[in-house]
Amino acid sequence: MRKINIEIFYWIDNWADDQASYFQKAKECGFDGVEMSLVDGPETDVAKMRAEAERLGLDIYCSMGLPTEMDITSPDEAVRRRGIEYVKRCADAAQRVGSPILGGVPYGPWLVFPDTNELQPYRDRGAAAMSEIAKTASDLGITITVELLNRFETFMFNTVDEGLDYLARVDQPNVKLQLDTYHMNMEEDHLAEAILKAGDKIGHFHCAASNRKLPGKGHIDWPLIFDMLDEVNYQGGMVIETFPNPDAETGRTINVWRPLVHDFDAEAIESLNFLRRVQ
Repeated sequence: MRKINIEIFYWIDNWADDQASYFQKAKECGFDGVEMSLVDGPETDVAKMRAEAERLGLDIYCSMGLPTEMDITSPDEAVRRRGIEYVKRCADAAQRVGSPILGGVPYGPWLVFPDTNELQPYRDRGAAAMSEIAKTASDLGITITVELLNRFETFMFNTVDEGLDYLARVDQPNVKLQLDTYHMNMEEDHLAEAILKAGDKIGHFHCAASNRKLPGKGHIDWPLIFDMLDEVNYQGGMVIETFPNPDAETGRTINVWRPLVHDFDAEAIESLNFLRRVQ
């Protein structure tokens, strides 16, 4: 049975809040591990997070975003070089926190779109930069997982087909896809076929309902999702990710205008038990 983990910002109001102080919540709800973020960059106190996760017996996964001033897709070579070194330092932080991956959006700024219709050069520059970054990450034992987001959050790639094309251009074995059922529900014609097509290129997996609520809500066919993951022999991390509070900075960032949960702990436990039952 795969381990089920939770993105720690489920409980957190502000991106700058102390993530480690919420790990106890995940433990009490019964999760196997947590996903934390380098939202403050590679200088985040990862030693504190690792110590707390180890104290509680939790697995830990590491994600990141890329600041605009360190955009590895930028036409400005100096900006790209700063970004390359930044992501390399984030890979080092992921290794120090004890995560097997550096996931999320290490490939370009989240929710930022160039003011041009000529987007392919951005993708090409990003792939070349990621190829260099991946070599450093490999030396650290880190797999980089690039999350396929919906069209309203990135232009880089939105579908498994586009993600596989990006991986081919990066051409490094430790760069893989990070699938998320919420985004796939928006962009893929068939979720099951997309998972099969991604196959052994899946490096990390996010679970969320079709309406970004907790798994068990919405119309995702979870037994079929797990059947397809069995078919491709995916045994990596399974992380519930939703930012459910419309009154929090985390929820407002992704345009949550109504509460997606009402009893945070009870509904998290309900969703965890649902996934364990159907997988």
